Amino acid sequence: MESQTVNIAPSYLMMGDKAVVIQFEQIVSIETNKKVQIISRLIEEQNIIGITQLIPAFNNLTVCYDPILIGQGELLQELKKIEGQVSIDFQLNNKTLYVPVAFGGEYGPDLEEIANHAGLSQKEIISILQNTPYYVYMIGFIAGYPYSGDIDKRLSIPRRSNPRMKVEKGTVQIVNNLTGIFTMTAPSGWHLVGWTPMDIFDPHLEQISRLNAGDSIQYVEISKDEAKLWNEERQWEWDLKWNS
Repeated sequence: MESQTVNIAPSYLMMGDKAVVIQFEQIVSIETNKKVQIISRLIEEQNIIGITQLIPAFNNLTVCYDPILIGQGELLQELKKIEGQVSIDFQLNNKTLYVPVAFGGEYGPDLEEIANHAGLSQKEIISILQNTPYYVYMIGFIAGYPYSGDIDKRLSIPRRSNPRMKVEKGTVQIVNNLTGIFTMTAPSGWHLVGWTPMDIFDPHLEQISRLNAGDSIQYVEISKDEAKLWNEERQWEWDLKWNS
């Protein structure tokens, strides 16, 4: 039985003389993002000489290249050949990373506001947040930051009118239909719901990020005392139980 191809019909947009953007439907959806992930994997497998970097986003893939090694016309020909190989049977084999989170209080100061907005209790909000895995659409904004979704529509809330100038590394936040984990201390206009002691991004390790686009995040509640006492041994035990 032959594999069915996905009708992706992307457009190709030139970004100067060193990058091409493969643009899919301009919507944010898991189905569209999976097309991005599939064509990215297929391009990687082809080992096309001259391609220097692939940058997946919500609904497009930026292909960076060295124009000395491959011309724009030749690159477009190669990319269009690969476009025709995209199949719904393609296995991405992505993982789910279980992340320990202490919700509310000092770690999630916006939880009460979100509960009031949703007409639910804080306990119900926490239960909803850890009820399902969240698909990682892309990595960006700051190094290793996972843009993930889709959160329950009842929790959807717009950006804060007054962004915070300093949000701590490890903070779990939400906005609209998205959630993410800060990989370093930085400003943010999202709403803070919790904090994880797990280090999901470390530039000093061989594998610097524990998450890639196409993976999923599942939040698992831990107590604030557990979070404060977290160490390498506890992380090892956690990974053995949840992420092995």
